[in-house]
Amino acid sequence: MEMAFLLPVFLLLVFGVFEFAHAWLVLNTLNHASREAVRLAATKENLNANDSDVIAKAQGVAQAAGVTGTTVSNSSPSGSPPEVSVTTSLNYSYMTGITLLGFSFSGTIPMTAAATMRYER
Repeated sequence: MEMAFLLPVFLLLVFGVFEFAHAWLVLNTLNHASREAVRLAATKENLNANDSDVIAKAQGVAQAAGVTGTTVSNSSPSGSPPEVSVTTSLNYSYMTGITLLGFSFSGTIPMTAAATMRYER
């Protein structure tokens, strides 16, 4: 009898921990991809907005970690001193896709990571 009451709560906790851990991993991957790409952008001559090399760098880092479907954009150098920024975003989809005790682990969450660095060229 106790198992019938405790099993759904236990499963909710277990699935919640897995979902949170995976979402945290994906967000850290987006942060890392943004930092790597902004470093490339900061040292690239004649940088334009949405540069293909910067976008490829961020998407390559994300794909190496198993995160696909990222959207990347970068700015051209502006300001004084000039700075560049890279924004990486993704619509995160839940892994489990189940509903338990009224809590749904399905759908998507928008995730965004950005990095800014001084332009060195």
